[in-house]
Amino acid sequence: MSVTIELDEKILEEIDEAIEVLQEKREDIFREAFRELAKKKREAEVARQYVEAYGKNPVQSDEFYVDEEQLVEAWKNL
Repeated sequence: MSVTIELDEKILEEIDEAIEVLQEKREDIFREAFRELAKKKREAEVARQYVEAYGKNPVQSDEFYVDEEQLVEAWKNL
């Protein structure tokens, strides 16, 4: 799939300088940038969902309790 975007001249110059240093193709640089953007968007959505969920159902003081015997057993299995 092909996509056309408009960039201002200064940004394009900076991108082309980075391309020279990294010795990569412009399309590869853009592809990676868009992948990173999509990843950050997914991570932000997951973080938002955690905040929402724990806001509705806060962690209880004993929710993650592990007694000493369980801890000793866990360490033995490492």
